[in-house]
Amino acid sequence: MIFRKKFILAALSAAFGLAAANANANLVLLGPENFGAGLGSANTILTLINPEGTASEAALVGVLGSGATGILGDAVLAQTQVRSISSLGITSANSLRVAFNAAEPAGDANSINLNTLVLSVYNPTNGAVLFTASYSGAPHLFANTTAGAGNSGFVFGLDSSEAAALQVILNTPGSGVDLIGIAASASLATGGAETFYVANSASAVPEPDTYGLLAAGLGLVGFLRRQKQKLTA
Repeated sequence: MIFRKKFILAALSAAFGLAAANANANLVLLGPENFGAGLGSANTILTLINPEGTASEAALVGVLGSGATGILGDAVLAQTQVRSISSLGITSANSLRVAFNAAEPAGDANSINLNTLVLSVYNPTNGAVLFTASYSGAPHLFANTTAGAGNSGFVFGLDSSEAAALQVILNTPGSGVDLIGIAASASLATGGAETFYVANSASAVPEPDTYGLLAAGLGLVGFLRRQKQKLTA
């Protein structure tokens, strides 16, 4: 049992190292989002659970170094699966979302630290990594997970340059069979389980300059409205 645990940890370390070497810091935290009817099981990629007596959890679902599809680490097997791009209905990289749903207990101990989050796209035939994206803000402390529990999740999206790179892959004929996997680790986990979903969103990821233009536009609208009110007063 001890040997098996050491083997899993060594394999996970190698897998996370490979992901880190290939991944760019291009996942952007957009914030909590309520999904209304809930986050469906069809979009579930990875569910973490901390081993008894520990507060840390780490797992990988994807194509392993040998090229075979597999799961390593503290994963709930019934809620962890490598899924194809077509099964997830991903057609636009700009609207791809990774939702992190944390089920920590309410009260003072409902925080969690997300230490690693890496999204990968694999070739199902040879296991080649076609695309990776990681969250550069990790480790990230979610001081209160209530906003990301239940029908909600903390949502991540790709920045514009990486969305463009992934879109090239999505536009390639036959890309629907390519697989999506996730590697993640967390600490301060006192409950569980923590689930990662991949889904589409109707809205694109705004760039920082887009936020600035939006704010300027709203300011201009407000100014014109005030001017109109003065003229009609």
